[in-house]
Amino acid sequence: MTKHRKISTFMALVCAGAGAITCAQSTPKLTTLYSFSGGDDGNAPISSVTIAPGGVLYGTTLYGGTMQSGVAYALQPPAAAGRAWTEQVLYNFNGATGDLPDGVLLLGGNGVLYGGAGGLTPGDDPSHGLGTINNGALYSLTPPSTANPSWQYTELIGFGQGYGPGILLNGGGVLYASVLGPNSLISMAPPASPGGSWTATALYTFTFSTGTAAVFARDSSGVFYGLAYSQSGDEIFSLTPPAAAGGTWTLTNLGSPDFPATGLTLSPRGVLYGTTSAGGGSTACPPAVGCGSVFAVVPPASAGGVATIKDIYSFNSSDGSLPGGNFVVRGGVLYGTTETGGAFNYGTVYALHPPASPGGSWTETVLYSFTNGRDGAIPLALTVGPNGVLYGVTGGDGRKTHGSVFELRY
Repeated sequence: MTKHRKISTFMALVCAGAGAITCAQSTPKLTTLYSFSGGDDGNAPISSVTIAPGGVLYGTTLYGGTMQSGVAYALQPPAAAGRAWTEQVLYNFNGATGDLPDGVLLLGGNGVLYGGAGGLTPGDDPSHGLGTINNGALYSLTPPSTANPSWQYTELIGFGQGYGPGILLNGGGVLYASVLGPNSLISMAPPASPGGSWTATALYTFTFSTGTAAVFARDSSGVFYGLAYSQSGDEIFSLTPPAAAGGTWTLTNLGSPDFPATGLTLSPRGVLYGTTSAGGGSTACPPAVGCGSVFAVVPPASAGGVATIKDIYSFNSSDGSLPGGNFVVRGGVLYGTTETGGAFNYGTVYALHPPASPGGSWTETVLYSFTNGRDGAIPLALTVGPNGVLYGVTGGDGRKTHGSVFELRY
């Protein structure tokens, strides 16, 4: 499933181990930190929040804001326990220099935030009147200063008919983005001196004739990992940089799962984890094609070997369905979300525990089932904070709820 189809699925819903994380209590407790109104404060967050020093949470909403083209926001923790969190809109996207921000905000040096604005893409329905068609961009948000008392938005590069599905940031401040319009991987090097221009370099152009490719992870050796979406079949790939400048990049097919959802997570042990939006063997989910699954891509045991891809868990609706691709991995345990299913069919947060011995089965624990009440509906992304607390967002159903930010302690 392409990112565009994944967002379309999401919008259709909107319109219609003990050592892994310290257990502070026996029963998981979910607390809604902030609920979006669907108006000027934002509507439909779909990406995980970023945790800054001091506990401030940064994120984006796909829609809402004064121009209904999305916002970047900050959530300030309360001064005293039990009081309300406070939202601040950092920037209202307006369509002129990017709109519909759909990616996580990355925290760089000096508190600067970096993100990607997707824009609408060919085949998406612009009838909702939100945003400007094909206006993708990479941007920065600079914190207030004496000279500029408000957050400053800067478009680093505009894609026109391109599309930035997500970005990665390395320790040297270089940004990487896979751009679906030109279907290429680019790097963005920061300016050599303050006020200078960023330098864009096309690293690799994908040659999938009937599809697109998106990069989601990069390991310590500089190898990228991503998903290629094609009508002839989706595949997971690695992209290895050349050994010397001017050399050839190496694209390797690591496996071809059916119906892969957007996103891949690279574990500390080099195993890639992802999800499928259908399949899995269960017939509990209409139209009887399965509720989705979690798969692992295990690297070869030796150089030159072949990676192994296998399903490690299949959902059955009561424990979740339509899983997202974003995981938190701690101590070998995977923490993730499903957009639907669970006790009330509004999605779940779950933990997936590895087998006690090689060859055994993974086991799932539903940590929370959403009710579409004050807790929201359609959880989409997680991140982990101090002491193992999970933070996440719900997209909302667009009628009763318009998205929220929550924390989950257990």
